[in-house]
Amino acid sequence: MTFSPASPVAETPRKRFRLAPFGLYTRFILVAYLRNFAIIASVLLSVALTIDLWPQMDAVVNAGGHSPARNLLVFCLLRIPGLMAPLMPFTTFLAVWLTEMAHTRSGERLFVANAGRSPLKSLCPVVLLGLLVGPGTFVLDGCLGPAAITEQMREHIGRDAQRLDRNQSSDTVWIESSKGLISTRIAYGPPAVLHDLSFYRFDPNFQLVEIDMAPTARYDRATGLWHLIKPSTWSGDAFSPTQVTPLPDAEITRDLGIFPLWLSVYGIEVQYLPIHTLRILARHGGEGYDAAPYKTRLAFLYAAFVLPGIMALLAYVLSAALIPYTVTANRAAKVLAWGYGAHATGRVCVLLGQTGVIPAWLAGGFVPCAGLAVVAYTLWKTEHAD
Repeated sequence: MTFSPASPVAETPRKRFRLAPFGLYTRFILVAYLRNFAIIASVLLSVALTIDLWPQMDAVVNAGGHSPARNLLVFCLLRIPGLMAPLMPFTTFLAVWLTEMAHTRSGERLFVANAGRSPLKSLCPVVLLGLLVGPGTFVLDGCLGPAAITEQMREHIGRDAQRLDRNQSSDTVWIESSKGLISTRIAYGPPAVLHDLSFYRFDPNFQLVEIDMAPTARYDRATGLWHLIKPSTWSGDAFSPTQVTPLPDAEITRDLGIFPLWLSVYGIEVQYLPIHTLRILARHGGEGYDAAPYKTRLAFLYAAFVLPGIMALLAYVLSAALIPYTVTANRAAKVLAWGYGAHATGRVCVLLGQTGVIPAWLAGGFVPCAGLAVVAYTLWKTEHAD
């Protein structure tokens, strides 16, 4: 008996699966994130503007001789960077949190899970959101914020603008430098000029050995010294006003140990200073001031590149772990508490960094690193749940 060879059976083409990082799912989820981000940002900004504007309404409306409506509009526009930038990471967290709760309620998360897509394979929309919001936060906080306060000072709109006006001189301030103790009034400039200067020098045993006084002192960039104009000076073992020697037609030079750029920005909060000024001031600590606030501000600005993205990842992985298929008030509140805790911890770290309790790199990097660690652990635990 012979057998004829079986006729070949046509093979059914197998469907090939591939990653689609910019596919329909990514676009749909990203749009939902951005929509909720815009809604939450609008609400938070409205509340912040109301709180900020109400106590200074008269100062804003009557500023500069312009119409009240124009002043209100300009003030609100100029205050957006300063009010919104610190809230951007938490706003990103809230946007992802609300979107994930909506997807859980609608059954979309269950559908995605049944399709074999784990949370680790669904990170693309969250990553893209972080890539959009992170640089935007840096620009808003590091570039637009200082530019906005400068324009406010030029327009004299609002209490901050009037308080930080560089055209006026300061009250008498006391400055401790490496060279001695200084009492003076600052004409901000730039360049800064010192008025009614009194410079007290001490020996290594902290005994007073010299007093220099002058109605005006100017900085010489070529020599790095201050020129005291029409000075009076005293030196000896025991101070007596009768021993002060006036030199009305002379000029003496002293190294006051003060960085002149710091005098020009004296009294301005660090969040209002441009990045290049922060970098310069961060390198000259000890010249009449503590550099910790400027170093911490720089570290926090650099962290702003990644912090919104990490907050978005944190909201996503915690939602996937705690509210995967059904939403309960208790579990949703737990996710929200994690986000608010991260936001509050960031504020505390900045305060500790600016006061020198912790180093600047730790103040700026603790929350991003801790958040990333929580994200990695939660994803690992979710992937190995079976």
